[in-house]
Amino acid sequence: MLAEVEQISDARCRRRFTWGCLGALALSVPGLVGGFVMAGLLSVAVVMAALIRYPALVTGVGTWLAIGFFCAVILGYIVAAAGLSARLATTMSTTAVWVSAAAIAWSWTLVGLCASAEPPPAVPMLLLALAPAVALGLGWRATRRATPLVGVQCVGLTGLVAGLGLFLLWAGQAVIFAGRPYDAGMVQDFQTSAAPDLATYAVSDSVGSGMMLLLLVPLVSLAAGAFGAVTATRWRRPNHNAL
Repeated sequence: MLAEVEQISDARCRRRFTWGCLGALALSVPGLVGGFVMAGLLSVAVVMAALIRYPALVTGVGTWLAIGFFCAVILGYIVAAAGLSARLATTMSTTAVWVSAAAIAWSWTLVGLCASAEPPPAVPMLLLALAPAVALGLGWRATRRATPLVGVQCVGLTGLVAGLGLFLLWAGQAVIFAGRPYDAGMVQDFQTSAAPDLATYAVSDSVGSGMMLLLLVPLVSLAAGAFGAVTATRWRRPNHNAL
């Protein structure tokens, strides 16, 4: 890449080529897997921080079984990301992955925030539909530009990025801000729970929800992306260019 960039005289084309090379490096197998390893370790650190700061979260053997399952899911994320990135490094652009993953993650996050903000009923439904719509569009686009298999794999990798990023955002802010904001429903549920205080109950609820989203986000995204890929096969034209 360094040898090629020296042969480009136009400054604008040189910058575009440089950004393209950086994007390819970010999506390379070592770069992406390294990012997932770091994010996975940070996710485990968030859970450990929650247990240390709120010791009442440990309620028995079930807690450690849940943490063991969580670690297994994180390991599965890393292995799956390694396999998908190795197959897609030459057929997919980093922009499509990161933008789509960010949109999916923020869609789920905003749905969660609506619980305390109490917006009109249509708003949470629209936000909840945004994440599958993004995955569907990505699967459709990838299939049009490559193959249905590439389309599904592209959405799968994007769902993994979104799921892990969402967990860090969801659980991380709960640990930092003691599960705030507290909506009326949470306060009411706390009064009938066995939690010693509202903060412990809120953090437990948020971390537990984050763990469930680690499974739910990739699965929903993959289902929507597969539908987009199937739909696109009717209009797909032979084109093996990158996304």
